[in-house]
Amino acid sequence: MVDIKSVNENKGSTTLTVLLIVMLLIIGILIYFLAGGKIPENNKPAIAVDSPNQTFDTDIPQRSSTFNDGLRNPNFSEQYELNEFGEGVASKEIFDIDINGDGHKDRITKTKNENGTPHFYYEYKIELNNNGTFVDITPNGFRTTEGVECALQKLQFIFKPEFRIIKISRNWEETWENPTIATKTVYAFSDGNLKEISKTETKSVCDVSELF
Repeated sequence: MVDIKSVNENKGSTTLTVLLIVMLLIIGILIYFLAGGKIPENNKPAIAVDSPNQTFDTDIPQRSSTFNDGLRNPNFSEQYELNEFGEGVASKEIFDIDINGDGHKDRITKTKNENGTPHFYYEYKIELNNNGTFVDITPNGFRTTEGVECALQKLQFIFKPEFRIIKISRNWEETWENPTIATKTVYAFSDGNLKEISKTETKSVCDVSELF
């Protein structure tokens, strides 16, 4: 004879188990959606991507990207195509600024030159507006010396309270990343020309950008 009470108890136990499983599934689904339906970033498996062009040379110091030469909002800007060897003028910017306070817009031209290597340079040309005729007053050596590892020469333009140009440079010695003593040279207007007003040694660095 079948024990009805035992059968009912077994059915109740099975029903309870099914309800618990369903509740756990619902709770799991709710947690998934509340978490955004995504696997946390720190639990995602790392995916290795092989690229024959990728290089990871941790021995080369990375240059600072915070340096600013003081020239902003150019009145003219243009990019140019390089030759097949990656050489030539890459870009040109022109800034129309009254730099001697006579009420006329003078001109500063900034040109980026590539030579087909990681090393490049910016060249600056400064012209005074003399009644519509632009007179070049650029001192010698007004260009940068740039590399992937370090910059050997940089220039910075200051417009207030008085117009000044700061040039910091150092000599190359054995390798680009080998630090050498840097020299700070300051230029200002004198008798209608830009002239050197001070020149001092600073300290030994790799990237002169750090000294501005």
